Amino acid sequence: MGGLARKATIVEQYNDNNIYIVDAGNLFFKSESLEDGIPKEVALINADIILNSFNEIGCTAFSPGSKDFAAGKDFILSSAKTASFPFISCNIFDSDRKLLFNPYVINNQNGVRVAFIGLTSIFQSDGIVVEDPVSSLKGVLDEVVPISDIRILLFSSNDIDMKQLKSSNPELTMIIRSRNKQRSSDGGSGIPTYTLGDKGKILYKFDLEINDSSLGFVDIAWCDRTITESNTRLDKMKKGDMLVDLKQLFKGNPSALKRVLLYESRIEEANQRLENAVNKILIDKIELGRDVDGDVSVLQIVDQGKLKIKEISPPQFEVPHDHDGDGSPDH
Repeated sequence: MGGLARKATIVEQYNDNNIYIVDAGNLFFKSESLEDGIPKEVALINADIILNSFNEIGCTAFSPGSKDFAAGKDFILSSAKTASFPFISCNIFDSDRKLLFNPYVINNQNGVRVAFIGLTSIFQSDGIVVEDPVSSLKGVLDEVVPISDIRILLFSSNDIDMKQLKSSNPELTMIIRSRNKQRSSDGGSGIPTYTLGDKGKILYKFDLEINDSSLGFVDIAWCDRTITESNTRLDKMKKGDMLVDLKQLFKGNPSALKRVLLYESRIEEANQRLENAVNKILIDKIELGRDVDGDVSVLQIVDQGKLKIKEISPPQFEVPHDHDGDGSPDH
């Protein structure tokens, strides 16, 4: 829980009219069942702490994932009513095939219309139906594209759905993905896609430089990393002779020559992207470590929740500490 207060401190530093705060899901619980891990009553209080903290911090849009339904449909609907921010999803329906939440929200700041769309991979939970994410997204984009300039997908996704979605080449500006333990250093060369890890120890800050919203965005970090890594591999192949012509050196070695051409083509592509970039994405990963002071208001919310846990807990149950803010007990 320490990470919530630290997150609030960082967000406050950037809190102006041009900031959006979003979450791509699996926020409230650690697993898809409350029978796993800590007692149910404690898990519900923890979820309440998170919700109240997000109300304090602020949130533009939240797209629920499968773990957010661990306490059932009624809990998530009740949470949505208590929240001061919108829950969104374009493919979670009730048993009558009515969308549980609005499929998207559109915000307009400085004349730029930014759409956030909620989506999740299929999962099972009582009282709801989760439809195919790729076809669901297509239907929403038909509606959203004409009325937006930028489209950001908040996707709680498995790897198969992510691959299928990208192969369909949807008209998206970027994808923020949960349900993945990896941490992105860049968004890749296609639709910029960022996976934020599963511990909440890092706050990802994206700066979008927009000059022509009709054009795509170039991830500057991807370009820089691609150039650096490809040059490093080429230098290793020179084996100390930095003036050697690699194409001549490996002209009799088709496999090595193929690698040389691949690295050179990657460098050329990245340089072309940088040279032609009109709209840019820059990424900053902010560690929510102990050197960040916790926001007092959120710390009070956390402390009040801990008192409730202590009141309902048996003597042998100790409220878990989370000093490093990674979302997991320290011991």
